[in-house]
Amino acid sequence: MTSVRPVGRHITNDIFHRAIVAAQQAPSAHDARPWRWKVTNGVLDLFLHIESSPGLPAPDGRLATIGCGAALHHARLTLAAGGWRVTTTRLPDLTEPAHLARLHIDGPAPVSPGTADLARIIELRHTDRRPVTGRRITPEQLSTICAAFESQHVRLAVLRPDQILGLAVATAHADGLESAGRQWQSELALWAGGDRIVGAPDHQSLPATQDGHDRAATFVVLHGPGDQRQDWLHAGEALSAGSLVAAGLGVSTLPFSAPIEHERARAILRDAVPDLGRPYLMARLGHH
Repeated sequence: MTSVRPVGRHITNDIFHRAIVAAQQAPSAHDARPWRWKVTNGVLDLFLHIESSPGLPAPDGRLATIGCGAALHHARLTLAAGGWRVTTTRLPDLTEPAHLARLHIDGPAPVSPGTADLARIIELRHTDRRPVTGRRITPEQLSTICAAFESQHVRLAVLRPDQILGLAVATAHADGLESAGRQWQSELALWAGGDRIVGAPDHQSLPATQDGHDRAATFVVLHGPGDQRQDWLHAGEALSAGSLVAAGLGVSTLPFSAPIEHERARAILRDAVPDLGRPYLMARLGHH
C-alpha cells in the first residue's frame, strides 16, 4: 500500500482545531480533561489546567499530567494523519511548569495507512467498564499492544495471576492508607465489575461478577525508571497509543488510577511486583 503526501498546502488554525477536537476524546482520570490548548504563531501549545478538575487526587499533578499526555498523543496522531510532519517539544519552558508541550508543524509529510487507520479509531474508542467475559486475548494481540505502549518511552509489565492475588491480599491488610486505601479497594473491586476508573464519570458503576476476578482479562502496569513530569507525560502518550491499537484489535483497555495516586499505594504495587520501575498506571485488557 502506498502512502499519501499532501502537496501545496498551507498551515491554518483549522488544522490545529481538528487536533484539539480529537484530543478531547483522550482518556483522563474522572473524565476531567485537565488540559488547555493555545494556538500562537503557527504552533500549538499544551498546558496543564488543574483548575478545571479540582476533584483530581494526587496533588503533584501526576494523574492530570498523564491525562494531558494522552491528549498530546491524540493531537500528534491527528496532525500526522492529516499529512503533516510535526516536531514535539515536551516541557518547552522550564520556568512555566504548566506548559507541558509544544507542537510545531514543519511541513507536509506522507501519511501511512497505519497512521490513518489509528487516527480513525480515536472517535470509536471508549472506556468500557463492563467485566471481561469474552475470550482471552491472544499472545499475538498482546505482543502488538505491548509494542504500542512501549513505543512511547515506557515499559509494560504483564501481571501474573499470583501477582494480582498478591495485590488484593496486600491492600486488604494494609494499614494507614486512609482514603487511598478505600480507593485502591474500589479499583480491586472493579476487576470484578465494581467501582472507579480513569476515563469515565464517577457515578457510573456495575455490579460485581459472581466468580470474583475477570478470568479472561489481562492486567498490565505502565512503568519506567523516572518519576517526573516528562515521565508522566510519556505515560499518558503510551496510554493513548496502546489503547488505540488495542481498540483496533477489538480489545478494550480499562485504566485504573488508584494504584498510583498516592505513594503508599505505589509502594504496595512495587512490593507485589518487585521488577517494576516507577509505576505510572494500571490497566485491564480484554474482550467483551
